[in-house]
Amino acid sequence: MPELPELEALRIRLAPRLEGNVITAATVNPKKAHMLRYPVEHFANELPARRIVSLVQRGKHLVFGTELGGGGSPRWLVINPMLGGRFQIVGGDAPVPATEVFTIRIEGRQELRYLDFRDMGRIYWVSDCDREVPGWPALGPEADSVPEMGLEVFRKRLRRFRDELKDLLRNQEFLAGIGNAYSDEILFEARLLPLRRRASLKPKEEEALYEAIPVVLKRAVEAILANPNYDESKQDRSFMAVHMKGGKTCPRCGHRISQLGSNREPLNFCRGCQL
Repeated sequence: MPELPELEALRIRLAPRLEGNVITAATVNPKKAHMLRYPVEHFANELPARRIVSLVQRGKHLVFGTELGGGGSPRWLVINPMLGGRFQIVGGDAPVPATEVFTIRIEGRQELRYLDFRDMGRIYWVSDCDREVPGWPALGPEADSVPEMGLEVFRKRLRRFRDELKDLLRNQEFLAGIGNAYSDEILFEARLLPLRRRASLKPKEEEALYEAIPVVLKRAVEAILANPNYDESKQDRSFMAVHMKGGKTCPRCGHRISQLGSNREPLNFCRGCQL
């Protein structure tokens, strides 16, 4: 599942190519039309002639802000890719993958395609995100905004929750944008076991978690963007320290990395240096 770093890297890559451009056409793959949370004809008829004025990442969503000519009637295309969603921006003559859900044609003969090999993505075309996107008002602060809130505010927010640390980091009401993969990486960076409960943390451990979150997220965005083979439609997490590395050697202490759960949603950690 794309999480904050993948979506932020995608935003950085796509925004200069999309913002300011007018949508000239929109089509939906009829075999995937059930994934749209609104009538297909609205998508096909209402997006053309709109200008993309902004592209932002919010939690695990990518949000395309659009306006009609003259700056009126703002609407937002909100996409939560879930487990199998990917994006592709190509020339109009590029072959269309079978996993295509929809295509937006942009002036300049570009196409933005949303692909989904699991048919789990959630796609919304709305005039008010708070009212029309489920769970939107409950989203917590962006996970990469932790440094701006400061340690004491972070502590107060942290202490409102009672979850195990792994579940806490994945709770979008606590912080938005972290999922299964980056919760593993953050807890490894902070040297904290994922199954510990929040109430067991000492002040120094709270501070370690506070410091680890922005370090891991920033490092991940940089690693993704530095990949010379970056492809919007693929997800490469080979740079990760422990996630999906069960049975391999811990890069910090040499202990074997543990894995709990299935390969679909594994929990990975090091019993040697996470306490």
